[in-house]
Amino acid sequence: MEPLRVKDHILLLLAIKPFTKIVELDHIIEKVSRNSGASREVIISTLNELLKEGLVRKVKDGYVITDNGRRLAWDLVYDENLTLSYRLVLLARYYYPKMGDLLLPFLKDRPVSVIKVFSDEKDPIRRIKPIFSRYKKMKPRTYHLISTIEDLLRYVDMHAIDFIPYVHRIGNDYPDWLIIDIDAGEEIKKAGDLGFAYVKEITKETFLVMKEELRLTPCLKFSGSRGFQIWVSFHEPIGKFEEYRKCVTVIRDLVESHLETRYNELKEKYEEIFYTPITTSTVAKKEARKKQILLDWSSMKEEGDVRAPWSMHYKTGLISVPLRIDDIDKFQIDAARVENVVKNRANFENVFHLEPSDPTELKKLLMRTGLLRFF
Repeated sequence: MEPLRVKDHILLLLAIKPFTKIVELDHIIEKVSRNSGASREVIISTLNELLKEGLVRKVKDGYVITDNGRRLAWDLVYDENLTLSYRLVLLARYYYPKMGDLLLPFLKDRPVSVIKVFSDEKDPIRRIKPIFSRYKKMKPRTYHLISTIEDLLRYVDMHAIDFIPYVHRIGNDYPDWLIIDIDAGEEIKKAGDLGFAYVKEITKETFLVMKEELRLTPCLKFSGSRGFQIWVSFHEPIGKFEEYRKCVTVIRDLVESHLETRYNELKEKYEEIFYTPITTSTVAKKEARKKQILLDWSSMKEEGDVRAPWSMHYKTGLISVPLRIDDIDKFQIDAARVENVVKNRANFENVFHLEPSDPTELKKLLMRTGLLRFF
């Protein structure tokens, strides 16, 4: 093990700690030895070098990274030869103080599920051990509630990087939002850029059907992985959870009827992955929909949760960034990288405004299909 990589492992470990956190020597040795294979002697020798270089400080019986050390650690954030969970937490520690104010409105006044990331013991470099947490570790059962930046950053200190609010407030039997999660089947995902372009096209069709035919006011965001989500809010609830699930089903049917008129065009553009029907709202039987694009309603349920706009995706480190529908064709994954979202905040921050929609046309559609229990 070269001293340079031991140095990098140490800097990365110290950089993910809270700013005033004193890290004990034994903890550094345990983690850096596991991640790098370096001996205790080499780790101590490298720490002494870092002290001389002014990249760490000795405090009592432990060590604290300096500002210069933190800057060097940031250069390691996309280095695939270093611990993945640390790199994700470092991205979160950089990102949320700068952008968390945009995230908070989607977390306030409702329970929030959080995803914490830790190192996989067998392969800490390439794999993470995610912990999905709906409730705090206490009795009686207590929800995670996040109302302030300070709350949010306390969770980041605990390695929480992904924030997934409930779709409803405590005690409500209906969601605050109608959400359609648009996700490609495995065969489409395997098609790379072509598959991503296909998902964009179907997302755009769905958005425009909702806006122009159903007279809704939808908002669009990137999922943080390879899909998109469309959100709508209403002046008042249109029913309970079941009605919202039915809404997604009838919207999917309407979208497919529009796509049917374009089958020849779409087959020519996406021949190797083209399959009919193009879309489905059948959530189960993943293997059966591997060639289709899913319009997913599964968050529309009690304790259903969804990744918030502006949250980081725990698997990719990308941001679930809001988009204008006119920008979806040119949207590239790199635009969702943390540093690019921070840099381009002014272009994104006014995009995702959930103005309440009039559900009249949607209710008429539900009534025509016999799926609305009450008007």
